Amino acid sequence: MISGDLTNRGAYEEFERVHDFLSALVKEMKLTAERTIIVPGNHDISWDEEVYEWMQERKVDLGKLPPDSFVREGKGYLAPDDARYPKRFKNFARFHHQFKQLEYSLKPEAQSLSLLFEETGIQFLALNSAWMIDEFHPERSSVNEKALAKGLIEADRKIEEAKDAKLMKDDAEVLRIAVWHHPATGNEKITDDDFIERLRKADFKLCLHGHVHEDRADLVGYLHPTRKLSVAGAGSFGAIAAHRPQSTPKLYNLIEIPRDHSLIRVHTRCMRRESGAWEGWAVWPGDNAFDKKAFYEIKLM
Repeated sequence: MISGDLTNRGAYEEFERVHDFLSALVKEMKLTAERTIIVPGNHDISWDEEVYEWMQERKVDLGKLPPDSFVREGKGYLAPDDARYPKRFKNFARFHHQFKQLEYSLKPEAQSLSLLFEETGIQFLALNSAWMIDEFHPERSSVNEKALAKGLIEADRKIEEAKDAKLMKDDAEVLRIAVWHHPATGNEKITDDDFIERLRKADFKLCLHGHVHEDRADLVGYLHPTRKLSVAGAGSFGAIAAHRPQSTPKLYNLIEIPRDHSLIRVHTRCMRRESGAWEGWAVWPGDNAFDKKAFYEIKLM
């Protein structure tokens, strides 16, 4: 699972290198590309795609433009071209299709994917939190409401179809996990976080994100007796030291889930030195005040 920022500037050539890396990785892990879950981040937007159109001031009616959609430039305004704007993700979509043999729509309202693994009873929902971001509005992270609704409907349908086909027992419990790029808690969080409540009501237990280049472990709705939603930030697998918080190494998470879904164990792995070896990142509270562990657990039962 990759929670975005596969590239630096969303260039076609960068995605080609990502394709080669991931192909080698899934082969080494004896997996298939179909079992990977990939969402785009703000660095996966093609910055060379011209999606704004300059218009003279006298030709622009600001009252007809959505707030924050236009940019003042000289004696006119830059306004997004609705036809070209979604093409910011065309290189990501091409890579996604080539690697996974699965289409990734350029329509924001369709940018959600549901994947159900019947044999383990685990379901993933992949979302795009960078759909409103561009070079003039790098802070506009959010989750598209229509894409979320589509994803939740599709997720429910896949469970029903699996049970009808006897691929799962009628009373089988499904562990639901959502993934997107931007954080839902802490600094640089998604401002409009109402979608979190919809995920909680749909019985999602874990959300995974990237972006902030540091490990995070948070809990949403901790007062609710049954609908607690944990949030795990993966850190950065490849960002250079200058782009990571001070003293934070390269990081990734290894998630372990037992067959009975009783808990989720999140192992944090780090590379302390450039080109060094990956090892446990022992920063989580242990059994006593002096003990630190390289994993933490989310109890589900």
